[in-house]
Amino acid sequence: MLTARDLMLLNPPFLYVYNKISHARVIFTHSRLKSIPVLHKNGTLAGTLDRNLIRQEHLPKDSLIENYVDSTSMTLQEEDPISILSTIEEDRYNTVLPVLSAGGTMAGIIPDPGFLKDVLADILKCSKSVAVHDKKELDTYGIITINDDGEIISFNKNAEKILGLKGKDIYGIHINKVIHDSKLVEVVKKGQTQLKAKMQADQVILCSNRFPLYKGDKIAGAIGIFEDISEKEHLNENLRNLRGLNLEMVGILESINDGIVLIDNNGIIIRTNSSFEQISGLSANHILGTNYDSLVEKGSLPASVFWGVLEKKKPFHVIETIKGRDFLVIARPVFDGDGKLMKVVITLKDIYRLNELILNIQMTHEVASRYYIESEAEQEKYQQDDLVASSMAMRRVVSLAHKVAKVDSNVLVIGETGVGKEVVARSIHNCSHRMDGPFIKLNCGAIPEPLLESELFGYEPGAFTGAKKEGKPGLIELADGGTLFLDEVADLPLNLQVKLLRVLQEREVIRIGGTVNKKVDFRLIAATNQELEKMVKENTFREDLFYRLNVVPVFIPPLRERKEDIVPLIIFFLNKFNKKYGLAKKISPEVIQSLLKYDWPGNIRELENTIERLVVTSDSSLVSAEDMKQNTRISEAEESSAKMLSKVLEETEKNLIYQALGQCKTTREMADTLGISQSAVVKKMKKYGIEKS
Repeated sequence: MLTARDLMLLNPPFLYVYNKISHARVIFTHSRLKSIPVLHKNGTLAGTLDRNLIRQEHLPKDSLIENYVDSTSMTLQEEDPISILSTIEEDRYNTVLPVLSAGGTMAGIIPDPGFLKDVLADILKCSKSVAVHDKKELDTYGIITINDDGEIISFNKNAEKILGLKGKDIYGIHINKVIHDSKLVEVVKKGQTQLKAKMQADQVILCSNRFPLYKGDKIAGAIGIFEDISEKEHLNENLRNLRGLNLEMVGILESINDGIVLIDNNGIIIRTNSSFEQISGLSANHILGTNYDSLVEKGSLPASVFWGVLEKKKPFHVIETIKGRDFLVIARPVFDGDGKLMKVVITLKDIYRLNELILNIQMTHEVASRYYIESEAEQEKYQQDDLVASSMAMRRVVSLAHKVAKVDSNVLVIGETGVGKEVVARSIHNCSHRMDGPFIKLNCGAIPEPLLESELFGYEPGAFTGAKKEGKPGLIELADGGTLFLDEVADLPLNLQVKLLRVLQEREVIRIGGTVNKKVDFRLIAATNQELEKMVKENTFREDLFYRLNVVPVFIPPLRERKEDIVPLIIFFLNKFNKKYGLAKKISPEVIQSLLKYDWPGNIRELENTIERLVVTSDSSLVSAEDMKQNTRISEAEESSAKMLSKVLEETEKNLIYQALGQCKTTREMADTLGISQSAVVKKMKKYGIEKS
């Protein structure tokens, strides 16, 4: 039931009987009310004072208003039903209707009772409709009524509370000046009811019901009955945000290649991602809600990880083999605001994939170490287990080697020590039609000169003191039908260069102490780390032999110029030594990063030795940066290079300042010349102890 309290205007302006006419005129100046309540000294109602009466100029301004009070005005009680307005006499339409509390004091006023009486039927019908629809009383609703000019006629206590406005201050003001875009004016113009309309009023979200009010057949105004739904909307918004965050979290978890398991502090699994399902071979439907120990029993996770975190309240990690693959299993605790452990997040990282991702390896070890430009059939034929070619530079070397393998042309392999000259030579042999023949290797710099001739050309029985009775075939003879590889050919003495040249020209060999020429059919591959052209000019290497050897030169770049090969080589040597020593070592990403930064003056041979040393000396299954620091000098080399660079930069900077000092008269000119600020010039001169003369 709608009562006087639901529509009355709170704390209206009022006067006391002892106030003067002059004071009353001031009060009316600041109010739009047609009459104002007048109170006795004890606060009880004396009556009302009419605006039109006070305007009369003949009234003495110092006279008391008690002589002009209308004490016959009608009053209402707060609990009176609003339907009582139907009894108002017409001569009371334009006077305020005081509303009294149970104690007899004034609680508020009905400022325009005549208007409310005219539209009373619609007000009662509308309020009942809202109460029935929402199934609750109207004592929590804000109620505003306006006339057909859009002026506010009533603005109740709940409206004040919800909107933070005072009804006495806004009575008679156009509604759109108070509540922007209130839509009540639209209801007056169109005569259309608007139910459950959501709107924003400053910081408040309202659910408003708006009805036109009729006087007969004509629209006389409108009423808005609304409630504050801000809290409900904020809760809904928070719920939507939580749902959105949950979807985002699910999306993030599903986009991660690592396996993820979320466990509460009781050991119950509350979330996993599809990567973990693939790793464990278990469906989320069978995992969620079960105890962590069930995963341990299935061999999907180690027991030590979760219980270790629960006990120590610190991150815990271990390398574990799951379904035949090695994983780095990391468990991290999640604490609430009070420091209590709430959850444990377990991440499973595939160690091989981790290295692969960090170093951006886009192909498997097998493809990276056996890449050839030839067709698949030729590629299968030419693959060599110890030839790794990932960089474009090495791919060109491999391509050239395979082309020249198809013919018998002499090949000169050029490159620094340790770059893999013998590996390339063997690859040429293995890809040629001589692949079933012998591959004979001779390091010309490793054998003393007196023995080198007999090793290379062989000797007849009794050819010299200490010779075998049956004689001995030389390496050239042994290479018949295959390939002869002369490493460090630059160390071959000049007298033997002449004999080798004759063999290459005649394709015949004569043993030491012999007289019979023996036909030989072999392919010659020579290798050197020296500049043979320079040696030819210095007359330390025969020019005619150089041209015989240098038919097809194959240059192998140093490892520092083809760092794309380092990671595939690391993986190749790691697998090689794991297999050789029956181990299953892995190398941490930090170690690989350091190996990538190093310049490798000893090239592939140095890298191979380093990997073997790390594999056999590391105490853990994962070779760490500490292992590398203790067993290699690579870290020291990095630090030394950094210090050297810093020293060179400082020396260069110092020289530039001296040059500028000699050319310029002032530090400002020096700053312009050097392209830095004047203060920077002064600081650097002070740093290097340079004084301006």
